[in-house]
Amino acid sequence: MSEEILTNLLGNVGVPAAICFYTLFRVNQTLKELADAINKLTADNDRRLDNIEAVTRELRYKIEMLGGKR
Repeated sequence: MSEEILTNLLGNVGVPAAICFYTLFRVNQTLKELADAINKLTADNDRRLDNIEAVTRELRYKIEMLGGKR
């Protein structure tokens, strides 16, 4: 927040309201960052799960080839 906006806000609505608005702004920004981090983590977990599933399919295929299909 620039100093001019903060000064205008303090003059128009008072210190308690300015603190409230600033807190809401910061919480909103933090929630956006948290959502981005959660989305990144979810995508990473999905990629890892896909890799595990691919390896599992390959191992099952190799086991079938070694033991013959039943």
